[in-house]
Amino acid sequence: MATLAVFIALGGSSYAAFTISGRNIKDRSIAGRKLRHNTLTGAQIKESRLGRVPRAANADRLTGVSAADLKIRCPSDTFPIADVCVERDPRPATAYGSAVLQCLGVGTPSAPGRRLPTHGELTAALTAVQLAPGGELTSSVYPSSSNPGRLDVLYVTDQVGSVGVTPDTAEGAKAFRCVTDPLN
Repeated sequence: MATLAVFIALGGSSYAAFTISGRNIKDRSIAGRKLRHNTLTGAQIKESRLGRVPRAANADRLTGVSAADLKIRCPSDTFPIADVCVERDPRPATAYGSAVLQCLGVGTPSAPGRRLPTHGELTAALTAVQLAPGGELTSSVYPSSSNPGRLDVLYVTDQVGSVGVTPDTAEGAKAFRCVTDPLN
């Protein structure tokens, strides 16, 4: 008789295991502690309703620095793009050597000065500002093939970043923008 009771008890629980499915369970009828670990995902959990992790009281700070302190800060006449601060307005056309010196003099002696942008930095900036008529200088220079001992300078010719080469002379003068590293 005892053996028969064991078989009925085991058979009943295995019958329940094979016939109960998710459709048979009412929503919110099972306690969270009875669920198998790692079976819930973001689809079932509304993360915005979760509270702060108890040991994360300082989660919005990194070694005492707030998230706002980590934002890139640029001088007021520039804007952040491509990890640098780019001047909003182009400067008047000048030869490459003069442009380099003008950029170096910006903000000195209290700041380290500025520099001409790389082709990539200027192309990225052109997603936010208009290219000066006639193009703008970059920091890329090459030995002149037509004028030994002189430099040719890469400049951006259109809004999408096409390039041309101009001599480092008054005849090759182009507008330019200076860039600097963020202040923080």
